[in-house]
Amino acid sequence: MSLDVLAAGILAGGLYALIGLGISLVFGVLGLMNLAHGELVIGGAYLASLLVVDAGWDPLAALPLAMATMALIAYPLQRYLLTPLLRGSKSAPLVATFGLSLLAQALFQAAFGTHPKALPAAYADTGLSVLGVRVQTVYVIAFGLTVLLCAATHLVLTRTRAGSAVRAASADPDTAAVLGIDVNRVYAVTFAGAAALAAAGGVLTGVAQSFTPSSGLPLLLTGFAVMALAGIGSVGGVLAAGVALGVLQSVSVGLFGGGWRDVVVYLAFFLVLAVRPQGLFRKAHAG
Repeated sequence: MSLDVLAAGILAGGLYALIGLGISLVFGVLGLMNLAHGELVIGGAYLASLLVVDAGWDPLAALPLAMATMALIAYPLQRYLLTPLLRGSKSAPLVATFGLSLLAQALFQAAFGTHPKALPAAYADTGLSVLGVRVQTVYVIAFGLTVLLCAATHLVLTRTRAGSAVRAASADPDTAAVLGIDVNRVYAVTFAGAAALAAAGGVLTGVAQSFTPSSGLPLLLTGFAVMALAGIGSVGGVLAAGVALGVLQSVSVGLFGGGWRDVVVYLAFFLVLAVRPQGLFRKAHAG
């Protein structure tokens, strides 16, 4: 195995971790498996395209606005639609997110068409040499941004009052409510934060590859695989799981060809669920 293949897998894994972080956050706090997460990712890419393709912005300049806009869209969805459903049957929120996924795909198709889009940038197709290893610039940027966002998420959850409220609502929402914590607001803010992280992943995905209204599903499954490897409640574990998945994918493509790119993701997902459902990295990373 060449160092180029290993480096490519590590850097691509950073992007996978960013996509999986939002899924893990929502499931860990709300107990909600968000089937519309892939559309949140692609939504971030489409929002950025309005500034990048139509107005000539750099994708990195458009990224904060895409994150903020997606968070503003996600907050009322969770507060006024999904949170009330969480009080009822366990299947209702899952079905609702599936419906939101289909609705988002239809909206993307109506607004942007079905032709593949990409976010043009000077660094989209360039590479650089790191210690003699050639890597794609966009994946270096994505990995660095993922580390920053993972660190910020960890600090918010462990060092702030808002993070304490999130942890309390996650552990025991009834007791948290008795203590004066607005659990519904905590859920909505958490969902909005996860949507912002998804949008960031979408912008970087849009620079690295083309996307269509239906591109959310494979990204959702990749995020699920990352969450399964990481386990719940570990931001550091999500980053480690993303890197592990990226390396596994890169090595399998190098050995067996591009047709195995997605196969190994799905195999890893089901294998970990069967053998170690609590995740591979939960004990190794307490953060």
